[in-house]
Amino acid sequence: DLGHGDAGWTYPAHEPPPAWVQTPNLDALAAEGRVMDRHYVHYTCTPSRSSLQTGRFPVHVQTTLANPEQPNAGVPRNMTGIAAKLRDQGYKTHMVGKWDAGMASPDHTPRGRGYDTSLHYFSHKNDYFTQRAMQSDCSDPVESVGEFVDLWADDGPARAVNGTGYLEDIFAEEALRVVEGHDPEDPLFLFFAPHVAHVPLQVPEDRLQRFRALTKGDDERICASQTYYVNPTDGKNYACKAQYAAMVNYLDEHIGRIVGALKARGMWDSTLMVLSSDNGGPLKLVESAATNYPLRGGKYSPFEGGIRAAAFLSGGAIPPHLRGVPLRTTAHIADWYTTFCGLAGADPHDARAERSGLPPVDGVDLWPEISGRNPGPEALREIPVDNNTIIVGDYKLITGTPSVLFDVWTPPDFPNATSKDDPILHTLDCTDGCLFDVAADPGEREDLASEPGFTPTVRLLEERLAAHRPGFYSNDERGRDACPPGTPGLCACWAARHTWG
Repeated sequence: DLGHGDAGWTYPAHEPPPAWVQTPNLDALAAEGRVMDRHYVHYTCTPSRSSLQTGRFPVHVQTTLANPEQPNAGVPRNMTGIAAKLRDQGYKTHMVGKWDAGMASPDHTPRGRGYDTSLHYFSHKNDYFTQRAMQSDCSDPVESVGEFVDLWADDGPARAVNGTGYLEDIFAEEALRVVEGHDPEDPLFLFFAPHVAHVPLQVPEDRLQRFRALTKGDDERICASQTYYVNPTDGKNYACKAQYAAMVNYLDEHIGRIVGALKARGMWDSTLMVLSSDNGGPLKLVESAATNYPLRGGKYSPFEGGIRAAAFLSGGAIPPHLRGVPLRTTAHIADWYTTFCGLAGADPHDARAERSGLPPVDGVDLWPEISGRNPGPEALREIPVDNNTIIVGDYKLITGTPSVLFDVWTPPDFPNATSKDDPILHTLDCTDGCLFDVAADPGEREDLASEPGFTPTVRLLEERLAAHRPGFYSNDERGRDACPPGTPGLCACWAARHTWG
């Protein structure tokens, strides 16, 4: 949930970010790496995460936000994950952080997908201090989600670290343990997926007070629904922008520590680091404090603010003469599966999925573009976003919907005292088609659909979207319960209490 305008490296040199945007480590890594101008994801988390693990566009793996205990949540069982591909090539594979790509069976977990070790939570969100689940289908009267802890180590509960501190510190320490205990002679794949800056907005008090001094402090009553009250007895809602900015700063600090460990182990010079948000920053004022400045829209929306992620590449693997040179390639989070397979010498073809009649891998190998081996113009890229949206080359078409959500542009200091209306109420009617040149106009301020000369472009993109639709697929598995016959409610909810305690 990292907002495009909440990261320092996304601001141009002539327009410094607000004082509360404190990402010095990430900014330095981006400056010595390659900022990705057009790195696309889905506009919600589970589809993006499923796309990353499998190399498929979300429309070929998962497009819903089903809670993870549902059998159709996340990645279908018979798709091969990137960690399994890399492990077969001799890589040591580790996962730390937010999974949110399915847990219906052991095959669906990080270990089942090819990770040697994992310290993770399965769901959309949990409490940063207690690690208790906060979004689940396991609700009263069957099983109370409020009593469930969602923190797992490898194949069982992470009891040794549950409740021992702030979740981001727990995750960072685990990532550092992986790096510091790794033999540099072996190739390493580390998938580090922090919880920040997703709700609930929770941060230790010392960090909050530091950022309250940097923010305007005029948004205290706006984001009250899912914020953490440092002192619940004083009845005050603490400024959400300060909490959000402090959380992003945690991300910056911990990635800086991990990069430092890689350097200390002599591994950084052969590392390719990829950083990306899973979707744009959420603009619903009841839950967050992100801004996607200067892009339009945010999470839950196919506008660029929802799907053009803040992203960059860094590490010694990037050729020296290309460091600091932006990567203009139109890329998708699905591409990392194919790119990593290429770098590791693995075949990206998924024979297991093919045998099961599942969609093939979509991702393309970005390494020729990253490394400068193919500096010429890229082929015309087609990215079907959802049933109503497609990107073809420089153009995006949204069609057939009267209510594209979050038809807004947020300023750098969003939210503030004037942010009184929930932006979800602002919608754009694209029933007859909305066309944007997202290369020249990333803020999507000019709808070209009715402009003279663009009718053929609209028709072409309509045809391409229609051609893709028959192949759309979202995980439809039903599964079979392993719980006792007659178990009430979902089996996963029963097992959380009776199997795992």
